[in-house]
Amino acid sequence: MPGKRGASAAVAVEALRQRIIDGTYAPGDRMPSATLISEEFGIDRGTAASVLAQLREAGYIITKPSSGSYVRSFERIVRSFPQRLTVWREGESIQDADTGKRARMVEVTVGEVPASETVASPLGLTPGDPVLRRSRRFAVEQRPVQLADSFYLVDMVRATPIVYTDTGPGGVYARLAEIGHAPVRFTERLHARMPLPAERAALELPGGTPVIAVVRTAFDAEDRCVEVTEMIIDASAYELEYHAEV
Repeated sequence: MPGKRGASAAVAVEALRQRIIDGTYAPGDRMPSATLISEEFGIDRGTAASVLAQLREAGYIITKPSSGSYVRSFERIVRSFPQRLTVWREGESIQDADTGKRARMVEVTVGEVPASETVASPLGLTPGDPVLRRSRRFAVEQRPVQLADSFYLVDMVRATPIVYTDTGPGGVYARLAEIGHAPVRFTERLHARMPLPAERAALELPGGTPVIAVVRTAFDAEDRCVEVTEMIIDASAYELEYHAEV
């Protein structure tokens, strides 16, 4: 390609980023070296090296010592609804249904917060009433992929392991079952949007990456709402699969 004489590092970063997004450089492809980037964009080699560093920090590429830089390869996570919500009966985590044996990490915080209108209504509360919130940040193969906040009636879960970061085999749903509120019906509403600044930072999203916002409600056999979960999913990391009986 002809050189773009005098182009800035920002121009080079954006041009290479677009080539990754549109598939010119496919997952696993080797990126041009700093020397080739320098020649194409008319920048010095040090600046070209910083271009690769910026792409690496933004999550587009990885660098292998003594080999070069490569477009990051990540197998999309297939999230199957509602099948994924049944594995707790075998003592498994719901996330196990999504990622299997892939390396996964989760950061968990638990505490009481005032209920928002979105959370209060299905739980039969008034906005501002206290609810227990379990906040999680999930990473798969060291890549942050999802944020999730789940909300529960304080009086229902206060004396259960749901108030701890580790809820034990089968997770929260198994603990709800133990107190007579096993979830038997679920609804999900979702829409795609661009991330808020805090979401983009938490998920370490490259610029221009949308997220999928999901609100799930879980109901027990008496049709009482026992959980509201708000999720923010990296749209580039997931494939959503929905099943329904007709």
